[in-house]
Amino acid sequence: MNFIKTTLKISLVFLLSFITSCSESDSNESNAYNVPTSYNFENKSYGGQTDRLNMLAEMETYMKRANLGEAVDAATIKMMYANDGYTWTSDAFALAQPTKQLESKTFDAAPINALIDELAELSLTGNTTTSLNGEKTYLFNENGFEPIQLISKGIMGSCFYYQGTSVYLSADKMDVANDVDALVGPLEYTAMQHHFDESFGYFGAPVVFSNSNTSGGSYWAKYATKTIEGDLTTIDNIMQDGFILGRAAIDNDDLKTRDEAIVIIQAEWEMVTVCAALHYLNGAIEDITDPALRNHGLSEAIAFIDAIKYNAQGTISGSAVDNIIDMLGTNLNVVTPEMINNTRTALASAFGITNATAY
Repeated sequence: MNFIKTTLKISLVFLLSFITSCSESDSNESNAYNVPTSYNFENKSYGGQTDRLNMLAEMETYMKRANLGEAVDAATIKMMYANDGYTWTSDAFALAQPTKQLESKTFDAAPINALIDELAELSLTGNTTTSLNGEKTYLFNENGFEPIQLISKGIMGSCFYYQGTSVYLSADKMDVANDVDALVGPLEYTAMQHHFDESFGYFGAPVVFSNSNTSGGSYWAKYATKTIEGDLTTIDNIMQDGFILGRAAIDNDDLKTRDEAIVIIQAEWEMVTVCAALHYLNGAIEDITDPALRNHGLSEAIAFIDAIKYNAQGTISGSAVDNIIDMLGTNLNVVTPEMINNTRTALASAFGITNATAY
């Protein structure tokens, strides 16, 4: 899938003109309908996804104790990851404990669990590294990789991004009845509506979220705010052209526009992963002489690049993703500006980006 061609061919102007001209859809819908400006649909339902975002947040808070020189327990982190026997204490769960889990929704949980074991073992040493300005402290392994970031950003990619782009927007989830006779749940939503909502929930945006209102986003939505400067993708693209338009199309049984919106979501969300990675590669070059800041940024960049492979409609193959990551080598303690720049160039070129330093 070529992102640039997709964005040029599928614009909001085209989609709205399709709706208002009452063109025939896959379901023979012939009535024009209004598209709202927010995702505040009355029967929206994605509580399970919100719980998982909040679960990762509490998990991160616990893991980051290791940056303070404290030992963290692998069994405790794994109990949180699998939501098995752990009592959640953050404000998000003050009224009720979550019934969902992160592990079962992860594409491959084995690498995450291995990193959890590594983090716990490293935390016993208390050997953290502080930035030259004395403001930031991180825990790295002997090769300069930061397990905390590889775990948290890894879950963002192999769980949130994977589920949001490849599972809930897949034909298996979308090719279900959108019939009013099939309404389910206390909010009376169709299975199709609910699946689409679940994808939105994994994105982590509030119902009102745009280029002019970027507050309140978490995880992927928060990182979407870093992609505006380069002008290849914007929050409005993924929210208004994608999620909001797609949900409105589903509500009106307009499956053609729904499918066009899904293409936009998958392409734009992919660009969020790419631009976030470029952001951290640029930061690593700026901080090349500061091992703590450089390796922290590179660990985040690696996790974001790795996330690209979890979009089933992605632009490049998983092996191509791995090849880009391999350009940074196996020891971040000896990485050079040339190695980082080559990685940045390869990533940008794969997605047609000519202004990689803008992020």
